[in-house]
Amino acid sequence: MHQRRLLLFLLVHVTLNLFRPEWTSAAPPSQLLTIEIQDRGTAIIHATMELPIPPEQAFTLLTDYEQWPTLFPEGFQIHLTDCAENCTVIADMVIPHALVPWTTRLRVQSHESPPHMFALHLLDGDYVQYHLRWEFAPALDVKKTRATMRLTFQPNGLLAEWTPDSLYAWTIRKGLEDHFAKIRQHIYLRSGDSSLTKPYSR
Repeated sequence: MHQRRLLLFLLVHVTLNLFRPEWTSAAPPSQLLTIEIQDRGTAIIHATMELPIPPEQAFTLLTDYEQWPTLFPEGFQIHLTDCAENCTVIADMVIPHALVPWTTRLRVQSHESPPHMFALHLLDGDYVQYHLRWEFAPALDVKKTRATMRLTFQPNGLLAEWTPDSLYAWTIRKGLEDHFAKIRQHIYLRSGDSSLTKPYSR
């Protein structure tokens, strides 16, 4: 009964928020995003995007961990500590969720191979598995970057298992599109290229 109430609450919440204006933008043509939902809430995500900066700058931008809260949806929190072993930093993150009025916790360690790759590996938190990998390579225009992201995660609990796959994928997509838009906006703030923050229309 509790699980049915949770699912009903979730569906009502989505219905009320489905057509919020800030969620109706389409991804830019230079951005591709695929999401595969497997058993027990496991999400396998692959994304590519072209950034108007060289790979070295893209790597520096995405590994500026103290700036991460500005690159993620509102409410994202991060606390950094030094890494004593073979990694760069350990990040404790509190992640807000659009569909439900609570957050999840994630503790990861970062591994870097400058300037072409960095990855995050799960240490602890509200996830069964979590692995993120960013790779940066020159685009056809060597002044630009082809950035590739691979992310696999599986949250604890029944929320993902009881949420329909299409709805679960939709919430993931919206969160990632917001994340990518904020990356482009951050580049704009550094470079002054106003085209990077123009809204995308369907």
